[in-house]
Amino acid sequence: MNEHDFAMQRRVHTVISLSAEERYFDLEKTHPEFLQRFPQQIIASYLGITRETLSRIRSQKLKK
Repeated sequence: MNEHDFAMQRRVHTVISLSAEERYFDLEKTHPEFLQRFPQQIIASYLGITRETLSRIRSQKLKK
C-alpha cells in the first residue's frame, strides 16, 4: 500500500466513524495549516459537512 492509498483509507475511516466535531479537531491536529490556507467552503466540503455546521463547530470551540 502506498502513501496515497493509506491517506485515502484514513480519510474514509474518519468520515464514517467520527462526528463532525471530531473530524474538524482531527484536521486541526494533523493539518492546522489547511485551516488558514483554504476557505471555509473547501474545508467544510473536505470534512463532509455544511459551511454552517463548520461555523457552529468553530464558534463552540471559541466559547470553550
